[in-house]
Amino acid sequence: MKTLIIENIDPKKIGELMTVSRLFCDIPDIIALGEGQIPGLFGKAWQTDKTVAANLVSSVTAIIKQENYDVILMSVSTLGTGLAGPLSVALSAPVVTEVTFVHPDMVIERPVYGGKAIIKQKLESTPAILTIRRKYFETAKLEGTTESVLLDSIEQKVKLVAEKHEQTEGIPLEDADVIVSGGRGIGVSDNFTMLQHMADQFNGAVGASRGAVDEGWASPTKQIGQTGKIVAPSVYFAVGISGASQHLAGIANSKCVVAINKDEDANIFNRARFGIVCDYKKIVPVLTQAIMEDR
Repeated sequence: MKTLIIENIDPKKIGELMTVSRLFCDIPDIIALGEGQIPGLFGKAWQTDKTVAANLVSSVTAIIKQENYDVILMSVSTLGTGLAGPLSVALSAPVVTEVTFVHPDMVIERPVYGGKAIIKQKLESTPAILTIRRKYFETAKLEGTTESVLLDSIEQKVKLVAEKHEQTEGIPLEDADVIVSGGRGIGVSDNFTMLQHMADQFNGAVGASRGAVDEGWASPTKQIGQTGKIVAPSVYFAVGISGASQHLAGIANSKCVVAINKDEDANIFNRARFGIVCDYKKIVPVLTQAIMEDR
């Protein structure tokens, strides 16, 4: 099936979409947004430094019709969310969002009900538009670069007034192999220092539930869950986190979840491989010290 990737120039995002594309074809094409070289080898490549989704619809639609693509792949992101709906209307094409698995014969899996269930859908027509959840597919190794041609005839329906890039210290949550995350059970923002100290022993990152972010104890950039970041670490420590379905949706692909909560009935224990029913203030320093001594 002829496949097109639409993505910002980000090797990790493009690498994940490349993995998905190989389920449909050998070499996909790409529309790349941003400046710089396009990582990876593609059949055809178009590029623009314009990134407002609403302004790209007409140009992207024209290329899809011209090249007769069967599958269009984008990440679940501001770009993907902004383009998927308008492209679906313009192309009279089906769209499946939040894809987490692709079976043969165009059978697609995606979570529903806040991650409590998985639905399988079979696409019966093309072109089809898929937005792919981050961290559910391996990142393909991108070799070389691809020369591109300018994506022209871009409409200016929406003007970008301002764009703010927030700098985060340490390892990004999406890339961390170990995450120590805190919820409302942490009590106050100062106690996140204890979690940071523990995460540092693993060269890991600190995250937070929406409850902790709503309380102002952690930055929104630290939020993990359906409305925050989707993560897939090898080990995820959930400290003082009750385990709401929205949070569980964000850690669904974690390999091992360790729950620390003094409420033995907390829902997080249903997801955890290991659980400790205890006041985190008693156990986290002990765990941290044990890790330090074992290094």
